[in-house]
Amino acid sequence: MATTTDLWAVTPGSDADFYVTTVTPAGAGALTLANTQPEYNGCAYKVSITSVDDETGKNFVITGVGVDGNALTETKAGGNNTTVYTTNYFVSVSSITVSAATTDAITIGYGGDMHLPKTRIRSLYYVAAGSAGSIVVTRASNSRVLLNVATAGDSSANGIYIPADGILTAFAVDDYATVAITSTTSVTLFCG
Repeated sequence: MATTTDLWAVTPGSDADFYVTTVTPAGAGALTLANTQPEYNGCAYKVSITSVDDETGKNFVITGVGVDGNALTETKAGGNNTTVYTTNYFVSVSSITVSAATTDAITIGYGGDMHLPKTRIRSLYYVAAGSAGSIVVTRASNSRVLLNVATAGDSSANGIYIPADGILTAFAVDDYATVAITSTTSVTLFCG
């Protein structure tokens, strides 16, 4: 018997300047945050740091909340005219500091795979890209692939309904599932 619960939707994405818009810090210190939480319902992303020059000698300290609901801090070195990502996934960010002045402009945002908290995936809707791709959901605690959808390379729109109670993403509150998307224009997951 299916359970009745609130449903919510999430469309995984990225935004290169979500947390910090284009800035060239003149020295060490805190950066002004434009936003603090890219998604709701406990979804998390890696933080991205994009530079247009060599910032490898500068460290960025990101503080916030992890997918498990606990406080999280990570120090990440800048890149050299590239985008680098944190190792950890953040639900929200409360502060970002830099260890020294940057050579040129930087932006700080989010991207990469998305982490879903403990929930049930009830259905999904996607628009395929011009080349074949995939939508893969993997439970972190046991590396089990929960959902693997091959997307055709035909730009078609498709919906998938998951019967009964849907797919449980995690066994415990501090567990999560990773949503990895390749060559797909848009994906929306309906959870609850």
